[in-house]
Order: sequence, then C-alpha cells, then structure tokens
Amino acid sequence: MKKPILFYPPSFIKSSFTFGCLFFYFFLISSNILSQNTSKSVSAPEGEWNLYMESNGVKIFTQNDECHDFKNGTHYEYLMLKFVNTTNVNKKIKWSENLYYNGKCTNCKGNSDKPIFEFDLEANETKQGNCGTDVNDMFRIFNRFLNYTDKPVLTKYEFINLEIK
Repeated sequence: MKKPILFYPPSFIKSSFTFGCLFFYFFLISSNILSQNTSKSVSAPEGEWNLYMESNGVKIFTQNDECHDFKNGTHYEYLMLKFVNTTNVNKKIKWSENLYYNGKCTNCKGNSDKPIFEFDLEANETKQGNCGTDVNDMFRIFNRFLNYTDKPVLTKYEFINLEIK
C-alpha cells in the first residue's frame, strides 16, 4: 500500500499565518502580472502590423513598438502608424485624431484644439513611424510609459476627418 505524500513546508515557514501571508503575496503578484497583459487592447501585439483601415488606395496599419531612451532612463510604448499607397497616383493625406487615455478622451474638446496632420504620399510609397528621436510624431501615437505603472495608458484612438485625395 502506498503512503500518502505529505506536504512539509520549508523550515522558514513556522506558522500557518506566515504561510497564509506568503500565499496572499504571491496571489497579488500573479494577478498584477495577468492584469498588465490584458491592458493592451489598442492594436496588434508588438512587432506585428495590423490593418486599421483602407481607403482610396491607401492602407493604414498600426503596430505597438517599445522605444527605449537609456541615456535619460525613459522607456515608452508607441502605437506606430504605417501608410501604404497601393496606387500609381500621388496622394495627399490629412486627418485629426481623438486619443483616449484610461477611457477618457484627452483631446475631444472642440475642433479648434485638434492637431491637423497632413503629408504627401508618392505613388507606391510607404511611410511609417519609428523610435528615432528625429522622427515626425505624426506617424506614432504615445501609448504608455514602460517604466511607470501609475501613468495613463492609451485605451482607444480614432482618426477623424480623414481625407485621402
């Protein structure tokens, strides 16, 4: 007959109270890690382009990318934008955007406050955002700080008044 396997806690756990506290601590840590993984509801996973929309021969893709400024100790995640002209004709693209951080729109107060983004996209040309410091910010949207958990996170974005001519 087999003997039952008994669990003997390590010697540093002297009481059920200490064991209970440790169990509770590990539960909090694991639930915090799981909740961080579910907060990315804005777009495709990092490194993967996701088609946002297609209009008038131009495809707009989004992608999450981490950007690290080691010199200043800041680490960001951006929602990168990629515009692909699939035609043999030059296009002019113009839009505004609504950005929601932690569910609240941060720039929805009247049209006069909204930035207007505009650029030319040559025939069969692609333009996209990247992490460089000298890049045009029209091709990326700030998502969140990677090294601060108490700062707002991008939860929704909308292109408004999008014109592709």
